[in-house]
Amino acid sequence: MYGVSKAFALAITSLSAAVILVVIFAWQGPGFNSVTPSASAALFDEQLVQGIYEQASPAVVDINVDRRLEDSFNRLGFGSGFLVDSEGHIVTNNHVIQGADRIRISFKDGTSAEAETLGTNPANDLALLKVSADAVKNIKPLTLGDSGDAKPGQLAIAIGSPFGLGGSITVGVISGVDRTLNSDLSRPISGVLQTDALINPGNSGGPLLDRQGKVVGINTAIQVSLSDFNPRNLGRGSIGFAVPVNTLVNLLPRLKENQVIRPPWLGITAASLEPLLVEALDLTVDHGVYVTQVMSGSPANKVGLVAAGLSDRGRPPKGGDVIVAVDGTKVRSVASLIALLNLHL
Repeated sequence: MYGVSKAFALAITSLSAAVILVVIFAWQGPGFNSVTPSASAALFDEQLVQGIYEQASPAVVDINVDRRLEDSFNRLGFGSGFLVDSEGHIVTNNHVIQGADRIRISFKDGTSAEAETLGTNPANDLALLKVSADAVKNIKPLTLGDSGDAKPGQLAIAIGSPFGLGGSITVGVISGVDRTLNSDLSRPISGVLQTDALINPGNSGGPLLDRQGKVVGINTAIQVSLSDFNPRNLGRGSIGFAVPVNTLVNLLPRLKENQVIRPPWLGITAASLEPLLVEALDLTVDHGVYVTQVMSGSPANKVGLVAAGLSDRGRPPKGGDVIVAVDGTKVRSVASLIALLNLHL
């Protein structure tokens, strides 16, 4: 999503206190001459990519989000989405349509339609919209693939509307799998795909495709190091992230039922067990998460989980409980705990 009132609307995350994420309009000017067309063209089969674009792009839509102000509407922002069936269901990011009073869909053929919001899942930054079946009767929906089969090095194609430039395509590879990314709820999204296919504000909610043209992810965020930041060449050094399509596949039936899908909640703050922490706390286990805080009245509080608290130096003292498994499956980190809990969405 990208608009006047939310200039940096593509989800932004942070690596550390020393590395912050920035999204700024990429102005093309002097300084781009070092990249030659032949260098990028050698990375992929042009005819294959062109064929995928021709087949998939009609199902990728521009999403225009408006907010009502008295008797008129003001533009709140815009993003991307994609058609998943002939009934008019369109997938996008939750942060794209959040706060919208009106949602307008623009198609590649120049037609447009108003959409209603059906289900949302803020914990995974997913939302499902609906337009009339007549509005999409001549458009072939995208096929949902299997993000579990995604491997580093495979072709990755992003289609969307960066900065409102509808029907834009970028090409790269899957750079990593099973990453974690914080949602708007400050809760990790698990299984995230990392890609070097260029993603910018406005790409949010668009599809990340494989070499068969199937959706493997929903583009949602970029990460840029401030130390390498240059507003003229935002694409260099940025990292793109996509919510895995398998999460969408699992939730789609409930999203179609007009549900707001809320994640399981324990009500704790915890730290992943790492060797130094295990040693400092003299623990007898080497995996799991160490409970540092428990919210009053939470499920964790009701079952009697004990929190260690935090010392003056910000490190947890001894005395807290350790969660080592969920349903018999070992917990390796806070991210893995969230992933296991999300199986019960």
